[in-house]
Amino acid sequence: MNNRTAIFLTLIAIIAAGSGTACKTNSANNSATPVTNTANTNTANTANTANTPVTGISLATPTEAYKTAYALRKKGDIEGLKKVMSKEVIDFMTDMGEADKKTLDDMFKEMVKDPQNPSDEVRNEKITGERATLEYLKKDGTWKVMDFEKEGNDWKLTLPKPDPSEKGPKQPD
Repeated sequence: MNNRTAIFLTLIAIIAAGSGTACKTNSANNSATPVTNTANTNTANTANTANTPVTGISLATPTEAYKTAYALRKKGDIEGLKKVMSKEVIDFMTDMGEADKKTLDDMFKEMVKDPQNPSDEVRNEKITGERATLEYLKKDGTWKVMDFEKEGNDWKLTLPKPDPSEKGPKQPD
């Protein structure tokens, strides 16, 4: 698999709340205890969201942005999904599409065809300035980290940034 394909698959996983390869995993800590002082850090309202029609888009918090994206994807709402993605994601998907002679809409249509997690359950929302993360529940019962960034007053799904606390491979002397 080439690097472009791997990045695209990672992006799909980020957007689709599937199992992305570039996201940070936190399966060791499966407690549902929130770690920040935000209001919506530990939400497990799966029964009420599964068949609820999406009537509006809420991007007021990372949790709301995630749940909105989940509902829009489930509904297949391409235009709505574009509104919950950061400029960085839209630009990346546009570039990927152009390289494959596909439109941005074609890229989103491919994404919504992939299976989606059965739940929109999230926990541990953490906001640091204009960036945020939360953990979402994967279908295998593990938790995965998803990244967000603030654009204006809205929280939007974005590409993961390297964790500055994690050091890369040691360089030869």
